[in-house]
Amino acid sequence: MKGLIIKDIYCLRKQLTTYGFIIFGVAAVAIMFVLSERYGNLRETVSGMQEAGFDIAAVVKIAVMFFMLLPLVCTGQIGDLFNYDKKSSFYKTAASLPVSTEKRVLSKFLTALLFLAAGLAVDIAMAAVMSSVSDILLFSKCAGTLVSISACVMTVTSIIIMLDYAGVKPDYAPFFPIGAGFILLVIVKFRDIKSLLLNDDFGSFSAFFHKLINAFECKSYIFAIVAVAVASVSYIVSVYIAKQKKGVA
Repeated sequence: MKGLIIKDIYCLRKQLTTYGFIIFGVAAVAIMFVLSERYGNLRETVSGMQEAGFDIAAVVKIAVMFFMLLPLVCTGQIGDLFNYDKKSSFYKTAASLPVSTEKRVLSKFLTALLFLAAGLAVDIAMAAVMSSVSDILLFSKCAGTLVSISACVMTVTSIIIMLDYAGVKPDYAPFFPIGAGFILLVIVKFRDIKSLLLNDDFGSFSAFFHKLINAFECKSYIFAIVAVAVASVSYIVSVYIAKQKKGVA
């Protein structure tokens, strides 16, 4: 199974280069933020806007977190593995290897998890450094947001892998879990969204937005539990499909 994971990582070597550039860019933005917040114009801007009653600190925090989330979102490229395997007919070779179907399927999930863990580790390290020298960012809330987003990405990626085994084209597979997540959000927050659309004022939008941010910051354990449950179910279903379709894993 280790060999399969190494093969998958090698197949994604181009994405790894892009991944490295993204991490470098995010680190550069983080350094510029720290320098500006401590010694540059950002410090004066935050103080001035807060005195005027505008929560510029929240805007800055969201902007910084957006850049920090980029390494996590890149995990979605795991779907490219299925394209590479199909083009090279690797499934025929994999079926002859002395590795069980369960382990061959598990290797795909572990590859996705390794990418995600690497991005999360980098982001957590940057959050720790930035929060230690910044008056705007709190490490606990940054870490909570990062864990929540990581859980969401893992949930989506697990479903994508399952759909790929089910025969859905890798280019279309991401739309299904993202669309389902959007519909679920509308159902759960229907009253808030309805109030937002009917009132049509910035105050309602701001309140709704802050509720979402607070959920990501303070309820990361819920997202983590859902991610583990979805990943487990997706793995079981993927193994079942792979066994039914001999030579697809």
